[in-house]
Amino acid sequence: MKIRIFKLAFLSFFILVVFTSCNTDTIDVTPQFLRCGNSLVLSENGNLVIAGYNTSSSTGYDAVLMMRKTDGDTATAWTKSFGGSYSDAFYCVKNSNEGGFIAAGFTNKASVGSPAMFVVITDENGKLKNTKTYQFAAASQGFSVISANADSGYLVAGVVQNTSSSDRDIYLVRIKEYGDTLWTKRLGAKSASQYDMVNDAAYSVIAAPAPDSGYYITGSLNGYSQYGGKIFLMKVSAEGDSLWTKTYGTGIGFSLTLTKDNGIAISGSLQEGSSQDVFLLKTNLDGEALWSYSYGGSGFEYGANMIETSDGGFAIAGITDSKGYGNQDVCLLLTNSFGIGSWDQVKTYGMTDNDQGFGLVEMPDKGFSITGLSNSGGSYIFLNRVQSDGTPGTVGWEKYIE
Repeated sequence: MKIRIFKLAFLSFFILVVFTSCNTDTIDVTPQFLRCGNSLVLSENGNLVIAGYNTSSSTGYDAVLMMRKTDGDTATAWTKSFGGSYSDAFYCVKNSNEGGFIAAGFTNKASVGSPAMFVVITDENGKLKNTKTYQFAAASQGFSVISANADSGYLVAGVVQNTSSSDRDIYLVRIKEYGDTLWTKRLGAKSASQYDMVNDAAYSVIAAPAPDSGYYITGSLNGYSQYGGKIFLMKVSAEGDSLWTKTYGTGIGFSLTLTKDNGIAISGSLQEGSSQDVFLLKTNLDGEALWSYSYGGSGFEYGANMIETSDGGFAIAGITDSKGYGNQDVCLLLTNSFGIGSWDQVKTYGMTDNDQGFGLVEMPDKGFSITGLSNSGGSYIFLNRVQSDGTPGTVGWEKYIE
């Protein structure tokens, strides 16, 4: 079976191993993976806010929020760094309930090998209002955060582990408006092998439509070191109790959205025999599959982020090594409302080395902005702007940010 793990800041549970591998004492080697945009949100003032990480001479890596202007010179309006004395990163950013921003990821305040789920809440200028960590034994991380399906507060979804050799479970943390914990839930399977641990993780969460007060999560279930886990959709109650779970094949669900017709769309990476492709799946609210498609070429493809577009179709940003100019390229796949799209029409961005796409938003003019990383000629946060068909057109630009 053809299985390959891309060096992804967004995907690695032990992200610090990835970070450490970037350091080199070889003078002529170009540094890589020193900074990345993992998530992107369109702010209330029409600018873009990137969440990710950047290298720091004193702490290793800092969790970073950066606002970039979307008109004029597209300059950086502000950059804010957060974290402790060791490496930290954000995986997700959203507009907060009070007009600012909320970001989730991990922080290492005690030692480099003990990440704790990390939430930062800021005002509209990135000024810190509150920060919280949600430590659980060996490790915990937050991959997704949303406004709670209630009057206030948020729900954070991620992963948790007791020890470095124990099973990894889905971790849900319901918090108040300023981060105080209301409840936590740990969901997952027990390993069927005494020699291996099972890996369960939630990479995306959405609120169920009213009047339902529950949530849906996706990610990967029952993964072992020798084979991958299952793409899943789980419905949980307002208190985080699992109500049902559906699985759809081997792979990982990275993103989840409630569609305009009250369905659920899931996207990520699908492993079928020797192929590793982008997939898009639509279900009803009970998790029953309505249709599914996979897209890819001769190489390895990842669908890191998916959104429903204003015309009812779907846009998926990610990574390809079968198309484009470099070793890996940022890619953008567009489909209609039934998931029908052509890999031959996929758009790629980047230069000669490894370029990866993670965050995606639709702009007011129906175009798109994508963030990620670039290792072409250095190590950069990647940010670009394209038209509704994925081409640069008259509004397009591409930025490589240090």
